[in-house]
Amino acid sequence: MKKLQKKVTFVGRPFPDQLMDEQKTFNQSNMEMEQNQVFQDFIAKNDLTNTRSNMVVFGPENFMYWYGVIAPNEVEVPKGLMKFVLPEAQVAITEKDNQNISFFSQPLNMVISQFLAAVAAEGIKIYQNPGDSLTPYVVQTLNFATKKLTQELYLEDSH
Repeated sequence: MKKLQKKVTFVGRPFPDQLMDEQKTFNQSNMEMEQNQVFQDFIAKNDLTNTRSNMVVFGPENFMYWYGVIAPNEVEVPKGLMKFVLPEAQVAITEKDNQNISFFSQPLNMVISQFLAAVAAEGIKIYQNPGDSLTPYVVQTLNFATKKLTQELYLEDSH
């Protein structure tokens, strides 16, 4: 359930928590990214068409939602997309099989709270408010080819 995650670069776009819809999803933001030609060109050029990721960066009062892909660390990011470099750190990790893109359409509050409950059930110490952590990141990555979804919570204990 714990592993050392190397430094990775998330490439996509951030969306403020106010853009979450009534169903507590970011479907509109996700669709906007899927229809974004710059994003489609970027993933095609970098051979990343088989994966998608989302990331939640928690703050003390709110959070920022990102949608995109995990890309090579030295990647050239085109205008219109942003990158967020995640540090090398210990992560709590779970995997789910037989998932598809509709996973990202589920209510974010339920997905995150179920994941954090599973992490806590493993005896891993987590903050009641993840925004209080020095590493307030949850990253979820779906591999379309294997239908495997990986969820990672960044932990403060470094190695």
